[in-house]
Amino acid sequence: MGIPTSVWFIIAAVALVLGLLMLRAAQRAGSGQSRDRRRWAAQKEWEYLDNDPVLPSRWRYGTIHQGGPGVARNLVTGSVPTSEGRRLVYVFDHEQAGRLSSVVVAVQRRSSIGGAFELRLPSAPLPDDAGLDLLEPVGERYAFVSDAAAIRPLITPRLVRAADAIGEEVELLWAEDSWVLCTAPLDSAPEHLQELLDQLIEVAAALEEAVRGGGRPSQPPRDEPAEPEPELSEPHPAHPSSSSAASWARSFSARPTFGAGRRSREQPEPEVTDEVDRQFPDNNSSRS
Repeated sequence: MGIPTSVWFIIAAVALVLGLLMLRAAQRAGSGQSRDRRRWAAQKEWEYLDNDPVLPSRWRYGTIHQGGPGVARNLVTGSVPTSEGRRLVYVFDHEQAGRLSSVVVAVQRRSSIGGAFELRLPSAPLPDDAGLDLLEPVGERYAFVSDAAAIRPLITPRLVRAADAIGEEVELLWAEDSWVLCTAPLDSAPEHLQELLDQLIEVAAALEEAVRGGGRPSQPPRDEPAEPEPELSEPHPAHPSSSSAASWARSFSARPTFGAGRRSREQPEPEVTDEVDRQFPDNNSSRS
């Protein structure tokens, strides 16, 4: 004896109601995050935009390469006072292929670098960019670089400490041109995003110090004898994924080499135009 049609009708109706309730809850959560972001921007006297379809296309690595430029939603644009001067910052929800994937936090540096690098936790997926090669462990993360000769001198003890200070919820941190960026979970509160901005500012300062020659590499080239500071260039022993990190690195090393597809970034380091002065001409006083 088959199941009566009325039972199937009731099941379909219940499923429809549950789906509508879940959709409404998701919309409320999204609108709540939007309100929080807008309120945070107002408190900082920063700019807020509902969306910007162009901004993500200025970058090409990290999550931008993985899922395409997409659209910046709930975009906050501001300037942060630091000891080196004001820095332009962006915070936005990243929509790719019609779905929100993460929150992107970006901080502008005062100088540009000739290559790009990504610092990934062992729990993060492997980069799918054939132009990035695994360089070495950097603290608790692994470095994938576009130009080893250009990037290796920038990996200083200060940079390692700054990267390790960023929590495990941030699986991907990267730098390209004059920017330092990272991805954060979609439910990140404004307080957490503010903390991430402060941490990225320290990463940016560490890179600027290395570019000026104020730091020394945390690990020498493979053909030179190592100097005594191994704790800065090896994965942290207390990291819960240290064993999986080794197999993670081995799995990447086993990938085929894409030498022909590697991008060359050996070009002069251009001066970075201070976008902060253009976007915030009246903001000459420090804001907290």
